This record gives sequence, structure tokens and C-alpha cells, in this order.
Amino acid sequence: MMSQIWSFRWRPWLGLAGLLLVLQAATACVAPQGPFAGTTPTETPINRLERGLMDATDLPFGWRRESTGVPRDLRGEVARYRDYRGPTGSPIFVRAGQSIALYSAPTDSESAYEEAAAAMIPKDYADKWPWPPELDSAMHADQIVIGCNPGFFNDIKATTCAVTARYGNLVTTLYGQVFEDRWLTMAQFRHLLERVDAKMEAIREPQGEATPTPAP
Repeated sequence: MMSQIWSFRWRPWLGLAGLLLVLQAATACVAPQGPFAGTTPTETPINRLERGLMDATDLPFGWRRESTGVPRDLRGEVARYRDYRGPTGSPIFVRAGQSIALYSAPTDSESAYEEAAAAMIPKDYADKWPWPPELDSAMHADQIVIGCNPGFFNDIKATTCAVTARYGNLVTTLYGQVFEDRWLTMAQFRHLLERVDAKMEAIREPQGEATPTPAP
């Protein structure tokens, strides 16, 4: 089968306007398609939340992911959670986890923050959940509450630490079982908290152009 060759021959009667129309039609065949050609697409909400979640590098060596998915206790338009278990051989209660929810407006996230904070540290038990000085640090959160409750698990002294924080339209909760000299110490939990705070600040806005504009 012979290939077809498109050719253009100048005609005096074509004129400048006709020539421009022909050239425009020819270049349209190779021009980028789509209403925002040449722009960077915005990441999906799920990918955005995944960037804000803790990972194994935020924890001491040997911790492993237990599960991930949609949280039941922190609901939003989009929400994700991830939790981890301690090193192999550690008791089942050696755990840490984080949830993040995304809301459409700051007023919604403010209400969700208040609800999550009240559920995590009830007012009637606030005195049993003091904010330890070891966790005092400059945070990027718009609102944050931290509390740690000492106790025992199977005769092993442990402190349950919980954090609820709001970053614009995002609300996150973080918890961990903290021990004196193994698995996850208070200093290591502080490191985890600081890493999560930095990640949450980084996902205040999605990656890419929030409002794509046509290429020039």
C-alpha cells in the first residue's frame, strides 16, 4: 500500500489569512492535548495523606508495619491510618500508630480536632494525661494537645502517649507505648513526633499546581 504524502502548494489566491489557517491546522496535529497541557497535575488526596503518615524510618530499628487503611476513629472526606508493632520478640502491646483526615474547610477541621482531642484525652481524665516536659518542642501545628498516661502492661511499666493536632484542613492523631529503656523510649517518641510534625507541615498543600494554568 502506498503511503499518502500531504503537501502544500502556494496559491496566490490563498492569501495570508488562508496560509495561517493551514499552518494552524498542521501544528494542531502535534500540539499537546488537554485543557491544561504543559502543567503539573496536582497529586491525589490519598497520595497526599500517605506522604504525611509515619514510616519505619521514623521509629527505632526493627519496628514493622502492622496495618494500614481507613481509620474508624477519625473521619473526614478522606482519611488514612498506619500502625506499627515493635521489633520481633517484643510483646504485642508494643505499638505506635497515626491517623490523618482531610476536610474541605478549616471550620470542619477545627470541629474534628476538638472532637478527636476530647475522645483521646477526656476532660474528666485530663489530670491523668499530663503533657510531659520531654515532649515540649516547637511545632508547626495550628492546634495541638499531647498527653501521656503511665501504667503497666503485664507487669511492664509503660506510658501511653497520645497526640492530636490540626494543620489547616488536616487533623492527625498519633499514639505510642513508651518505655523506660527499650523498644520505644520517651526520647525516641519525641523524635517520632517531630518527624510527623514536619511531614504534616509538608502536606498542608498538595504537590503540583493547585490551580493549573494553560501553557503560554
